[in-house]
Amino acid sequence: MAKPNSSNRQISLVFFGAGPVASESLEFLIQTFQVEAVITKPRSKGNTAPVIDLANMHNLPIFTPLNRLELSEIIKNNRFSSQIGLVIDFGIIISSDVIDSFSLGIINSHFSLLPEWRGADPITFSLLSGQARTGVSLMRIVEALDEGPLIAQGELNILPTHTNQSLTKDLIDLSNTLLAHYLPMYVSGEISPGPQDLIAKSTSREVSYSRKLSKNDGLLDWNKDAETLEREIRAYQGWPQSRCKLGRVDLIITEASVVDKKLKPGEYQVDNKQLIIGCKSKSLQIKRLKPIGKNEMDISSFLAGYLDKL
Repeated sequence: MAKPNSSNRQISLVFFGAGPVASESLEFLIQTFQVEAVITKPRSKGNTAPVIDLANMHNLPIFTPLNRLELSEIIKNNRFSSQIGLVIDFGIIISSDVIDSFSLGIINSHFSLLPEWRGADPITFSLLSGQARTGVSLMRIVEALDEGPLIAQGELNILPTHTNQSLTKDLIDLSNTLLAHYLPMYVSGEISPGPQDLIAKSTSREVSYSRKLSKNDGLLDWNKDAETLEREIRAYQGWPQSRCKLGRVDLIITEASVVDKKLKPGEYQVDNKQLIIGCKSKSLQIKRLKPIGKNEMDISSFLAGYLDKL
């Protein structure tokens, strides 16, 4: 993680964020910059609200709009002194009147190398694609989805072992480093945002879009290639999780590896304390899994307790 610079404390910003990535990012921002206010989603019944809890811990003003109209009213009725806003993992569309209320605009830390994977879930789709690298883009937002000019980008190798959760953690660290270095340069006028299309031409990156996932995305389809399903298992950790039914057992698969064994799609074989499931090409050897309603376990523990149900 980047170390806070004392000179950065002179920069005041309004933070927009609501999800788990937002809360981890906010902790660093509070240590590094002056956070004038936190704008987040309301605490929903029965759910945690880590951004609200963190802001309360630091005695920061909190505003909780339900939608873009309420957000506009909050901005209209409060005269924030900050020249700049910062949005990470917010989930509410920000209209032009809100953007224009900050003289330096609103900066988004987006977890992909734009223009790749615009949209709601760039981390998951970076993993699903099988690409070798991803990164973080600091972008001045416009009303069009993730099409604003870029202030800076940082790259990161996607490892064969990266899951959604571990890649998210690494990207948060990269985001913090970029914000600590480039946000002061942007505020001081040392650097200016550049159009995404110029970046795309110089890097041969093409425009692509991610989307919100549904629970059905997690249903494992054994008619897909083993390599594709292995990436899904890593990408869908946390949500929507990779689910299947073997025999009489409903399962969430949490770790698997590709093996060069020929079985029919969906056919499974237990051999020498190994569970192997056939795919369209090659097969998956299941390493770790979680029977629905039970704790995650390794394959040896699972076979010891569930073999008679397969």
